[in-house]
Amino acid sequence: MNNTLAISTNSVTAMVTQFKNAQVRMLSIYVIAFMLLLTIFNLLLGEILHQKVHIEGSQLAKQVYNLKLEQVADRDIIAALADDHGFMLEPGRMPFHFSAFMTEDSETFNYKTVSLKLYHWPFWIVESHLFILLNLVMIGAILWGYRWWRVLFKRRDTVAEINDFNALNTQLAVNLPVNNMAIAGDNTVATKPQPVSSDDAAIKGMYGIQNNYNHLFALLYWAQPFPANVDLESHFKLIVVKGFKELSRVSVKLLSSGGLAITLENIPQTDIDTYTKRLHQTIYQASLLYRGDLSRKEIKIGVCNYRDGADQTIVYQLTRSALTLAKQSAWQHIHRVPFNYTRSTVLANSSENLSDYIGKKKFMLFFQPLFEFASGDILQHEALIRVRHKSLGMLSARQFIPQLKSDDAITLLDKTVLEHVIKLLKSEPSSLTVSINLHAFNWFDDDYWQWFGEIMKDVPATNKLQFEISEVDFYQHRQLLKFAFSTIGSVGSSVLIDNVSSSDKIPLLTHFKVIKGLKLSYDLIHNIDKNLKQQKLVRQIVTKAERVNLPVYGVGVETQQELNMLKKQGVLGAQGFYFTEPLQEFTNVTVN
Repeated sequence: MNNTLAISTNSVTAMVTQFKNAQVRMLSIYVIAFMLLLTIFNLLLGEILHQKVHIEGSQLAKQVYNLKLEQVADRDIIAALADDHGFMLEPGRMPFHFSAFMTEDSETFNYKTVSLKLYHWPFWIVESHLFILLNLVMIGAILWGYRWWRVLFKRRDTVAEINDFNALNTQLAVNLPVNNMAIAGDNTVATKPQPVSSDDAAIKGMYGIQNNYNHLFALLYWAQPFPANVDLESHFKLIVVKGFKELSRVSVKLLSSGGLAITLENIPQTDIDTYTKRLHQTIYQASLLYRGDLSRKEIKIGVCNYRDGADQTIVYQLTRSALTLAKQSAWQHIHRVPFNYTRSTVLANSSENLSDYIGKKKFMLFFQPLFEFASGDILQHEALIRVRHKSLGMLSARQFIPQLKSDDAITLLDKTVLEHVIKLLKSEPSSLTVSINLHAFNWFDDDYWQWFGEIMKDVPATNKLQFEISEVDFYQHRQLLKFAFSTIGSVGSSVLIDNVSSSDKIPLLTHFKVIKGLKLSYDLIHNIDKNLKQQKLVRQIVTKAERVNLPVYGVGVETQQELNMLKKQGVLGAQGFYFTEPLQEFTNVTVN
């Protein structure tokens, strides 16, 4: 079966390559013909204008004969008549930088006994406005002819291409199963996005996101219909599969309304917008084969990007909403709504108590490693909680914590995370430090820290536990943090200042021995390689942190360019998707 699929795919690829080569050859022939035609046109135009000059000169000689003018005695009169006809009796004078290519032409014109030697500027200078106008008209006509030639030629070849593809269509598995069709508004038939059917994907959706990839579900709409006798589904199936052959799975379904439902799977998070624009461009170019008069603004796309485990009904509803917004806009032809867009709304409107997910252990802990630049070793892990919501899939702390409805729920969350980290430290002894980002409420809760002091009495290697507090909370309320800091210090643990964006108050940190490092804010890291102001701020932070012997780390590093710039500014280490996804267990892997 795999061999058959490979052969079929190679056949389609060869067919597409042959078609593209034919296009390139025809385009080359057309360009050569275009240049040849334009050259012949200008030669003919030049000949016509030269004949015009000759006629004018002959008429001037005839006029001099009829007026019985003497070429020496009546030279001034003849000069005036010559000037009126565009001629000169003597060569004119031009600026030096024009003289090399604007020399006057001289001709002798005869009529009976009169013979006049006259000078005149080249006809392409005198009639330059006519040359420019006629050449523009000619170029416009040729381009107009090329546009219609392309439409007719490609339509003919594409029909043959599709017929060849249909013969292979039974062997090439590109149209993945699509869920039941559903009738939507505006007489548009839409399909729900297909669920991920593999066992591995199902496990990922249930237990956690193991990669930073998204899927795109798109609905497309054309303002103008296509010819009814064209097999559009096969056509677009071929074009989309060819255009996105680097993706693992692609689904294309033609709707009865004339639109398309497309699913693209396993797209890198950072490339979502790029793929969305590519999809619009691919569909537009494919549409021109049958509708050469179609413009980009007449193709509307609604897109929803989502991860494994997302509720397919919500994905479909968001895509329909995105398509509606795109159709209503005169200038925005693509509208994308991320699946996260609806999570806060669903959670806010839900009557369920999210703290029950914590109490029933419906969550997982992941660990984001922080790498040291010099050695490539992991220095520590940041503990990240993910709640398994029954309909929204995996929720990060940032998504579900704002929906916790009581202080007790917030306290329960932080206690549960800490308890699980302690269990891991006991069961998996490691030289690596684990940091926990506490909610601001618990930093000022003395009861929480009394509880913390009690449970830490029997915990080995307490120095491997760190707590993160935001820069804003620390500097604004540092007097209220004395009990929390003293309790942390008494058991041998430490503190990191998170979301650091300023260097002004770093000298104050010398009074807090429990603080062991700084983490830069994501806003300072993102696109730092392109922003001189961010680079200057990071350098200032690093310089002042070095004076108080505190290391500085980066967070949210996504590109090699950001990494290189952080190294250049003196940052000691960093974490982010550039290095690795959050891990489900401690690890001692290194990064080169």
